[in-house]
Amino acid sequence: MLFLTNLRSDKMAKNKRIFLCSTYSKCTRNLFDTTRFHNYFKENKFKLVRNPSSADTIVVTTCGFDRIKEDRTMRMIRRYYEAYPKKEMVICGCLASTRRGLGEMFRRASIIPVEEYNLFDDIFHPVIPLEDVRANALDRGLFARGHGAEKSYCIHICEGCLNHCSYCDYKAIRRCVKSKPPADVIAEFHQGLKAGYKNIVLLADDCGSYGVDRHTDFAKLLNLFGAFGNKDFKLGVNFFEPLRLTRLYPAIDREIIRKKVSEICIPLQSCSPRILKRMNRHYDVRDILMITDDIRRLNPAVHLTTHIIYGFPGETRRELAASFQLARHFSEVSYFCYLDKPGTAASRLDHKIPRREILARTRMIQDEMKTLSGTGRPCSLKMAYTDRQIGMLWPARG
Repeated sequence: MLFLTNLRSDKMAKNKRIFLCSTYSKCTRNLFDTTRFHNYFKENKFKLVRNPSSADTIVVTTCGFDRIKEDRTMRMIRRYYEAYPKKEMVICGCLASTRRGLGEMFRRASIIPVEEYNLFDDIFHPVIPLEDVRANALDRGLFARGHGAEKSYCIHICEGCLNHCSYCDYKAIRRCVKSKPPADVIAEFHQGLKAGYKNIVLLADDCGSYGVDRHTDFAKLLNLFGAFGNKDFKLGVNFFEPLRLTRLYPAIDREIIRKKVSEICIPLQSCSPRILKRMNRHYDVRDILMITDDIRRLNPAVHLTTHIIYGFPGETRRELAASFQLARHFSEVSYFCYLDKPGTAASRLDHKIPRREILARTRMIQDEMKTLSGTGRPCSLKMAYTDRQIGMLWPARG
């Protein structure tokens, strides 16, 4: 499917001044893509400018992780689009893939989804094509303050995932898994070490889906790093879907976990078997917690993180409260409130949680955070959005 619309590529090729921005600089994948575009323009001698008013072309890398980020992203795009009506514009990234009608809303912009990034070359006619541009070392000028990946070397190991979560529209973007050959992953790893990096991040929509297209799997890839145990490095895994974790964990070399793994994000999304079934996620949280406890036993310094979606259709307060137990098992638990995304299976579910109840549950999580903070130990519960932000960003529909 061709998404490139309403731009003449011959004109774009002459525009050398580029303003590049990310709509969500806390997402490592978004930063990875934005860094890649930054390097692409720099290596091809385009001039990157700090102010959109002095640019010929505005390039926006978007995030569509959830409705709140999608709404915020849409406002940013509209602000640039309306403020600079005579400038060319490129809208790329996840929202460019998932948001229907984006080309109709922004007619003079080029809409380039994740799976069509090769269209950058059709627009800009570079000497060095995008596929030859690396982005392992994320550009520090693009970081949100305090982003943990600043000193990391990212290796994008695969695109796509095997999951069919009811709340997610990413499956429409990444219809199949495309894994990087293991030899290429190890080659990039060596380049990172040579460049002086000691923190290596394995990046994917789901690392657990790695290898399904290459008759291998993520456990085998991780075990390859065991041959370099004498090297000074640590591995981060972003992300590891829980069901894949349960299937692959027995095959992972325990010495890798004990000595080399520094961080793993395992997005549980809920602690309720009933809600997980509605999310179309099929695992037992108790099995995951047994694994996380074993990982901590092997490596007490490991940083384990997870995500929880609260306010999912049909969820009760008791089911939300059950997720507070995760503070004992994870270094960080990030809470995201649920909002319908049109076209997803979850958007058609019954028993939607009213807005006022979402706000009440937001305060419920905040109260638990205060309680845990009062113990004198660091609180592992985190809020992705405050009640004020939710009130501002979520349309008042009930």
